[in-house]
Amino acid sequence: MHLSPKAVFFSQVFGSFLGVPINYAVVRWVLDTKFDYLTGAKEDPAHQWTAQSLTSNLTMGVQYVLIGPRRLFQQHIYKVLPYGFLVGAFTPLLIYALHRAFPRAKFQLWNSTIFFSAMASFYGNISTGYVSSLIGGFVVMFWAYRYRYDMWARWNYILAAAFDAGFNFNMLLTFLFFGAGKIVTMPNWWGNDAASSERCFALD
Repeated sequence: MHLSPKAVFFSQVFGSFLGVPINYAVVRWVLDTKFDYLTGAKEDPAHQWTAQSLTSNLTMGVQYVLIGPRRLFQQHIYKVLPYGFLVGAFTPLLIYALHRAFPRAKFQLWNSTIFFSAMASFYGNISTGYVSSLIGGFVVMFWAYRYRYDMWARWNYILAAAFDAGFNFNMLLTFLFFGAGKIVTMPNWWGNDAASSERCFALD
């Protein structure tokens, strides 16, 4: 399935015009109704409103504006962090050199930007999305591509869109039926942690 660049561009523009007011309305609703939970003034009985992205952005702002990079990186535990700029600059060159030296190893398929950006957005324990992404990526982009190519070529693009739409629709339904109404206690079983809001093992 191929979409023209013009169709992709205008769909993104339309999505932006549609998404901005909706996102703003959702943010205002969350701040107006869940502000005490986000700030920690009150404890959320369901332990679902963690404000992890907001807390992370606030922490980064405090680090780089109030403390400053020089004093921040003087601490022993953070001294190695500035070398990340060198790693990010030289990793594509290393991948290119490996591709030239071993053309059959398919190093050209490695994308350091995606790898490092995924590491940058990992906050700790709150999501199991990385394991699910690895499993899904392996099944779709390796197994199906190699052993079921005809099916992959015909349905992969639509399947990816279906996964995205299904995930967002599922989040909406989960919020409507479990988050916005009566609190429903999640059953505890051997595969989860009773103390975790997402039924997974939490960091101490």
